[in-house]
Amino acid sequence: MKILVTGAHGLLGRSLLQQQSDAELLGCGRSSEPVAERPYYQVQLLESGAAASLLEAVRPDWVIHTAALTNVDLCETERQQARQINLDIVALLAQACAQVDAGLVQLSTDYVFDGCDGPYSESDATHALSHYGQLKLESERCVLEAPIKGLVVRTLWLYGYIVEARPNLVTWPLAALGRGEKLSIVDDQWGNPTYVDDLAAVLLQLCRSGASGLYHMGGSDFLTRYQLVLQLADFFGLDTSLIEPVSTQTAGQQAPRPLRSGLRTEALETLLYYRPLGFTAGLQQMARQASFRRAFADLG
Repeated sequence: MKILVTGAHGLLGRSLLQQQSDAELLGCGRSSEPVAERPYYQVQLLESGAAASLLEAVRPDWVIHTAALTNVDLCETERQQARQINLDIVALLAQACAQVDAGLVQLSTDYVFDGCDGPYSESDATHALSHYGQLKLESERCVLEAPIKGLVVRTLWLYGYIVEARPNLVTWPLAALGRGEKLSIVDDQWGNPTYVDDLAAVLLQLCRSGASGLYHMGGSDFLTRYQLVLQLADFFGLDTSLIEPVSTQTAGQQAPRPLRSGLRTEALETLLYYRPLGFTAGLQQMARQASFRRAFADLG
């Protein structure tokens, strides 16, 4: 099986390309730098014919589309850019996949829900509060209604450590607390943090299974962002008195957030006979990585 990963330089893209797999893994992205010693293609997917030409050359069995503009506040203010990246590229990939009979995996988000009554299952009604969430909802329909083997995986609160990947909801507070900085963390946004390597492994399993349709993937622990950072500090023996709870209302975020969110994973667990990792188990796996230990060598 041949799997092409878009957004190869992102946290999830890098994790996918570093997985030990019997599948042939290839990456693509805007940068000229290859990733994880895998075959790599530099491409601007918004350019006319670029997606179709790439897939014609590669002939993958699946495309896992991880590239996205995930800055929710920026999506609220730069709406044209957000639409191009989070929707137009998906439509181009769906068309290209149809031409070469490839399956397409689209990553989506819990932001398709309003956060009034989470955690949510795949059958719950959607109601996006933000432009980002609305675009992701439209991208889901684009994939699921296309004449291809379409798979949408909603996920949330992605964390982990991979060299050169951008900071995430675990690594940036960890670095700040290690420097003795005070943090203000919202205590009214709920979700289930997802370890990136766990998600990557699940995506590859879904491709192997030939699955299609809509699935939720999130960690097995449901907590607030404030509780997450407290548990993170406890795990690494850092000073929890540096962490101050604040409300979303006072946080000054541009885009509205779903508050009581989270994703239920029973459908995925039934399909794959697999239960996603809890937060502590994810931290344990992350902390065992040699690259993490080198980067955070000064932690307690």
